[in-house]
Order: sequence, then structure tokens, then C-alpha cells
Amino acid sequence: MTSTCSECRALKIAKEEPNLLIPATTSWTLARLQQLAKSNEPPNDAETAFLRAVIPNTAARLTCLEDEISQLKERLALLETERAQLSDYHSQNLAILSPLRRIPAELMAEIFSWSLPTADEMRGPDVKKSPWVLAQVGSRWRKISLSTPSLWTLVQVWGEDIDDSMIKLVRKQVKRARARKLKIHFYAAEDGDSAVQLELFDFLSERCAEWEELSVQLTPALVPRLGALRGRLPSLQRLWIQWDKEENHVEDDPIRCFETASSLLDVGMQCESGPFTSVPFATHQLTSYRLQGPWEMHQRVLQMAPNVVEAQIVTSSLPEAGGTILDLLHLRRLYVSQPKVLDYIRAPSSLDELGFWWDTPESVVDCLDHFLARSEGTKLRRLHFRGLPHAGTTAEILKKYPSITSLVLTFSRKEKSTVALNNHLTILTMLSVPDDSASIIAPHLTEISLGSAVSFPIDYPLFLKMLQSRRKNPSCALSTAMIVAVEGPGPDSVTLAGLKALRGGGLCVRTQFGPNAQTRMERWMYSCPWI
Repeated sequence: MTSTCSECRALKIAKEEPNLLIPATTSWTLARLQQLAKSNEPPNDAETAFLRAVIPNTAARLTCLEDEISQLKERLALLETERAQLSDYHSQNLAILSPLRRIPAELMAEIFSWSLPTADEMRGPDVKKSPWVLAQVGSRWRKISLSTPSLWTLVQVWGEDIDDSMIKLVRKQVKRARARKLKIHFYAAEDGDSAVQLELFDFLSERCAEWEELSVQLTPALVPRLGALRGRLPSLQRLWIQWDKEENHVEDDPIRCFETASSLLDVGMQCESGPFTSVPFATHQLTSYRLQGPWEMHQRVLQMAPNVVEAQIVTSSLPEAGGTILDLLHLRRLYVSQPKVLDYIRAPSSLDELGFWWDTPESVVDCLDHFLARSEGTKLRRLHFRGLPHAGTTAEILKKYPSITSLVLTFSRKEKSTVALNNHLTILTMLSVPDDSASIIAPHLTEISLGSAVSFPIDYPLFLKMLQSRRKNPSCALSTAMIVAVEGPGPDSVTLAGLKALRGGGLCVRTQFGPNAQTRMERWMYSCPWI
């Protein structure tokens, strides 16, 4: 039987007692029925009569139950429909009252800018990522995103991926960027379709006067197109050049379009097999410099670039002893590919950060001593050793120059991973504060960062122990630490818990692993931060 609830009008079902559906019977009869149900034995006459009396009652009850279930299903369907409608209405009202509707368009545009992928996260226009996806959320978001040209200025494409559909997207993106300065990252590829690559580059070149940033990977087919832009790059401030296949790098075919790029501030070029002597560029306003090549090339360029504040000098050749000293009057950050390069540089007192590659500890201290003595008034704050840093030499330098408060160590010799493993263990042990605190190496250090680009197991527990020992000692000034690794397993759960506890105690601890770690280590050596 059913009835209606007085409070919510829902149907109520009255349960019937099971014994109303079957005749009175004894426990012996019920046991007999169970026995018959579990066998193929036919019932006798009395049992047959009993069952025939029960079946009409159960059939009637089943019919009643089916009717009630049908009614309940109909009622449930009505309730679910009402719930869906009410839920939509509720969500609609909440959306109308959403604080997002009151955020000014200018602030929304700023928020949108923080959602943009970085250059190393892109392969080309992707309608599933920002800024494209922003225009698909709603009419207001679409209006804001399309009216904010700065969201569309970074155009990055890879030659292997270029096809007609990508060209259409790039055309649409450049149109949305309107008259804003463009950041062009064009990585041509000899293995891709040369015709479509040149078609897209020619289209982008129509707006070359608005190029603010150019990162380009060259192929022989692209070189003439790039060279034709001479005198047409008045806004170009940042430049990075690399070759797709370095064996096709032609030194006798200079690219002269950058000689007239009068706004150029930041130049970087990469060519593992040889220097970029065939790409002259304007130097009078240069503030950032990242090149590899013979020392004569570096000397020639830097002598004409008096405003350089950040330099990455990579060279395998050096002049004979007693060569000309290069004065870099405004230098603040310097990375050199070998300590001997320091013998030919004089830095100003404003030099704040220094990094260099070393394989062996021989002559490192002498080169640094002579360099700092020559660079009168220079007091380094940050020192970065890359390659195979040595514990004893590192300790000697830290004791000699207490102005160094930031120490960065990067192990980058894959063919000497065993040496790297031993060196990093020795250095972490050296930097740890002993229990008796009798002798602390460089208690003035406020930052210790460790990076690994080689495949060896970093001793994360030892790194944690070193940090803990310095934080416990009141004589130590450590406030920041970082550990990054490209390969290998990350810290175990116990180490992670320990690092978390240090963060809770006020130490700024950061970790990075995988590709992001490689990017971080490249930044330590002042590689281009915008590619």
C-alpha cells in the first residue's frame, strides 16, 4: 500500500508482513520446501496443494509491487527533471553574481597575460592553449582577449610542423597582434617543407619593422631571405641565431641585415662547430652578449660594445700570454667557458656575478686572484662553478673572498659522472657544519644551489643534512637553497618532508627536475632568458 508524506508529498510504501502472503505452516513444512527447491524431486499431493495455495498470493503481490515501482519511477523522473532545471537556474544566478563580472577589463587582460605559455612550452599556435582558448570561453572573455594585442605578439613555429593550417593560424594571430611589437621565433628545418616555410617567413617579413625579438634557426634556403631584411629592422632589440645543421653553416656568405639594427640590445648565437663570424651586427647599444667563437672575435665585438652589462663568452682559443686586456666598463654579470679567459678581462667594481667552467682545480685560484686584483674594487656577490667543481678549491676561494654570499655549483661532465658523484659528495660534506662547530666553511653564505646535468645519483639526504646543519647554527646566514637535476630519481619522501619542514622554518627551498632543471641551469650561465 502507498500513501503521501504530509511534509514533502513523496509517496510512502507500507511494508506488508511476509506471513500474510503464505498460509500458516510449520517449520517442518518450510524445511521440506527448502529440500525440494534444492533437488529435482517431485512434491507429493499435500505439498502440491500447499504450493498451489501460495502461488496466487505471491503473484498478486508481485503485480502490486510492479505497479508501485512504476509509479515511483515516474515520480523519480519528475524529481530528476525538476532538479536539473533548478540546478541550471541556481548556477545561472550564481554566475550573474560572480566577482569575475566586476573585474575591470584591464585587470582581466593582465590575468590573461599570466596564462600565456613560455617560448619553451610552445611548438606553434595551439587553439587548446592560451591565448586562443581565452577567446572560446564567453563573449566578454573573447572581447577582452581580442582587444589585447599583447596576448598575440609571440609567434613561434618549427619548420617540421608548418603546413597550410598553421599558416592560417599565424596570419590570424599576427592580425590580432595589430601594431604591437612582434616576438618572432622561427626555427626553420631542412627536413621540413621548404616552400611552406619560406611562404610563412615571407609573410612575417612583411611586418619586420615591428619585430622586437627574433630567435631564428637558419637553413641555407632561409639565409637569403633573412639577408634581404637589411635596413628594415629598426625595432629589433633581442636576437638569437642558431643553425639547423651546423655542417651547412657557410662562413663566406655573411648575413648583414643586423648591421643596421640600431635598437639591438641583446645578441646571442650558437654554433657548436664554428664561430658566427659571418653575422655582423650593431654593437653600440648592446647590453647583453652571448657568443661563441675565437677570442679575437669576442675582443673585436666587445671593444665596440661599451654598454654591455651581461656577457657569456665561450671560446676555445686564447692569445699568447701578455695579450691585450679587454675593459668592460659596465659589466655586472659574466660567464666564461674557461678560467684562463679571465686573464684577458678587466671588470669594473660593479661586477656582481661571475661564473666559469672548470674541469680541474689547477690554476683556478690564480686566474681568479689575478682577475680580481686587476679589477680593482670588485667584490663578487655570486659565484657559479660549472663542470667539475672541486671541494678544496671551492673552500679556498670562499675563505679568501668573504664578499661571496651566493654559491652555485653545476655538475655537467657526462663522461665523468663518477668524478662528479665523488666531488658533489665531498662538497656537501665540506659545507655541512660539524657538531662541534669548530670550523665552519663560509658561514656568510646566504644561498647554496646545486645542479646536475649528468646521470649520477644526487645524495639528497646529505643535501638536506647540510641545510639542516647550517640552519641550526646561529653563525650561518643561509636563507635560500635550490637543487635541480635533469636526470635520475628525485628526493625520497623523507627528504621531501625534511625540505618542507625547513620551508616552514623560514628557509626558501626550491627544487626543479627534468627539462625545467636544464632551463634553470642555463639561466645560471646567463643564457637567453627569452627563448
